Amino acid sequence: MYEPGRFNLVAEIGNLVSPVVVLTGHQDVVDIGDRSKWLHSPLGAEVIGDRMYGRGTSDMKAGLAAEVITMIELKEAGQPINGTIRLLVTIGEESSTVNHMQGAQYFAEHGYLDDVDAAIVAEPSGEPLDWLTQDTPLNPFKFSADQISHLVDKNDLTEQYLLSYAHKGSITYEIATKGKTAHSSSPQLGINAIAPLIKTYDQQINYFKTLTKENPVLGKTVPVVTKIKGGDQLNSVPAAAAVFGKIRTIPEEPNDQIIAQLQRIVAENNRDAKADIQFKLLGNKYPVMSNPDDKLIQLLHRFGEQELDQVLPLGGYPGGTDAAEFVRKNPAISVAVFGPGNMTAHQVDEFVELDNFERFIAIYKQTLTAFFND
Repeated sequence: MYEPGRFNLVAEIGNLVSPVVVLTGHQDVVDIGDRSKWLHSPLGAEVIGDRMYGRGTSDMKAGLAAEVITMIELKEAGQPINGTIRLLVTIGEESSTVNHMQGAQYFAEHGYLDDVDAAIVAEPSGEPLDWLTQDTPLNPFKFSADQISHLVDKNDLTEQYLLSYAHKGSITYEIATKGKTAHSSSPQLGINAIAPLIKTYDQQINYFKTLTKENPVLGKTVPVVTKIKGGDQLNSVPAAAAVFGKIRTIPEEPNDQIIAQLQRIVAENNRDAKADIQFKLLGNKYPVMSNPDDKLIQLLHRFGEQELDQVLPLGGYPGGTDAAEFVRKNPAISVAVFGPGNMTAHQVDEFVELDNFERFIAIYKQTLTAFFND
């Protein structure tokens, strides 16, 4: 038990202590949001045709279930596994607002990654094919126009998959100001918390414009101001305000460098402002970059194309994963992000296609059998 009522899970099979391949996924899901907008029960696991609908079906109950079934079927087959397959099931990847991924952090801090050679993160790795064939394609994987045409021509399924060997890191932060409240008719008696926050906000936006480097797989750093709050009522000087941000990062513009610059902006404004300005780091996750020629990744690619019967591009995952905490502890781990499910994750009427779910079990089983026995 990591926290009250929240449990990580570990399971292992294998005949030798090394090499070690980790299968990993998170248990938690995001909130269902506005229930009235769902056509299908968000917690009902409704099956209609080949689709199962519900919160977490794609992100990532399907991937986690596929990994568990893979281990059970490999164990029951009775064939020797010349190494160790370790299942790491985590808490806190989705559901914690401050320094999330606590489950992955626990595993990293307690030695579960020290001997690991490679890891499969079974996050949803597909997108509905009709997203790519719209006049303006919905394209979270950022395929080029030529690539879209080629992929669609070679794909007889309803989803296109991407095998990722990299993903961006992230910085989550809050800049908060504290002033003093007063009646709006006598603002000189108070200290306005919003004014210095606006100045600080403008300076950070100008700084973000200088982040122009580009990673060939992950693209550019992407900063987003995600939330702002301040004041209590319309006839009072605001005594508190805050702005929150999320920055998706690349190796070429290191997290620590960006954090230091944001802290400098706050410190400089603190010298001039009457209000107190504070920078609070809520999360710091490093980017993940593995070698696409790694043995496990190449095996996933071979069996992925075979089982999915489509061209399977290699590239970068648009979101972050628990692997950020794994590679922080053990940078030598080769990471593949590849699992059933699609980019309806976090959306209303999220779904997973069950045929593709079954295909991923076959992909994982063949990949691990070949990895340990070839």
